[in-house]
Amino acid sequence: MTVKYKWEATGLYRIFTGKINGNEVLGDNLKLQGNARFDDIKYVINDFTQIVDFDFYDLDVQKISINDKVASKSNPYIKIALISAHEPLLKWLRSYADSMEGSIYKCDIFDNTDDAYKWVTN
Repeated sequence: MTVKYKWEATGLYRIFTGKINGNEVLGDNLKLQGNARFDDIKYVINDFTQIVDFDFYDLDVQKISINDKVASKSNPYIKIALISAHEPLLKWLRSYADSMEGSIYKCDIFDNTDDAYKWVTN
């Protein structure tokens, strides 16, 4: 897995490429949450349109959503946008979004970057 960060004025655009798995995504989230800029951002756009394969389990979804709920205590203002049109991955992304319902963070899924940016900036 390769993750590219594009820090923006009020948020982060992350592009995931190659083959990804739940443990790697969790590890990268921990790295992001430890970054000094994390407390000041208003959104994270996670772009999964360039992945070639993925490996996720229900337990991965639980770990990532629990971690994000804890992180929301540090910065409660983040919107999380997930971008993918890959149907098998969308099942995992929907599960994550469902697990985030009722949390401080807002989360939604998009099939393109423009719609994701419109949502996170409104």
